Amino acid sequence: MSFSEEIKNEILNSIEKNTKKLDKIKYESFGEMLKKNDLKDEYSQFFDISKLNEDEIKYVLKGVFLSSGCVVNPSLDYHLEISFKNKACTAYIYDILSVLEFTPKILKRKNSNNYVIYIKDSDQIATFLGLLEANNSVLKFEQIRVEKQVKNNINRTINCETANLSKTIASSVKQLEAIKYLKKCGEYDRLEEKLKYVAQLREKYPDKSLAFIASKTNVENKLTKSGLKHRLDKIIEISNNYKK
Repeated sequence: MSFSEEIKNEILNSIEKNTKKLDKIKYESFGEMLKKNDLKDEYSQFFDISKLNEDEIKYVLKGVFLSSGCVVNPSLDYHLEISFKNKACTAYIYDILSVLEFTPKILKRKNSNNYVIYIKDSDQIATFLGLLEANNSVLKFEQIRVEKQVKNNINRTINCETANLSKTIASSVKQLEAIKYLKKCGEYDRLEEKLKYVAQLREKYPDKSLAFIASKTNVENKLTKSGLKHRLDKIIEISNNYKK
């Protein structure tokens, strides 16, 4: 069973329990009518939004969602839509949603007279489901949304750590190459003692971050991360000057 079918079953069960049979038929028929081309006079009183009470608004939205609504499984995407064959009815439901502070969008299907109202914001979709009194579906939606957010946060952290690791490796390779070149051309011994000190630390910890190496500096030569970087950059600069 799809996520949309679960929502519709829950709405129908709620209507069965809490709504008189004649009212149930009336609102479901109104929803069916809205997705068609013919507008019946018997429903004309519904089209004055200002005269609708809270329950009537809920059942109007329940009716159109049951007739032609769809919510994509939130594990795949955040997308709610309701389709219509009538521009006036599309505008009517759009106005109701706007009054309720939703921010829906309207799309006209290519090569047809069908219109679609859709919402992509996950908070608004959850609120809409709550308005339809599909409480179990709201809980499921929120659970999936939280799981996705946690997963996305983990992925962002991993990507960030991977990017930082790549930068650390690239910097380390560049620094080690500079030290190796200076030793090869006999210029290493001419370096200041403070530069030799950081060069020795870099060679001792070739795959470690600057922050880690800075923490290993002794009391006499205590360095911050930025101070360590400055000295290693100086070694690279000296190496590049000898290559010219």
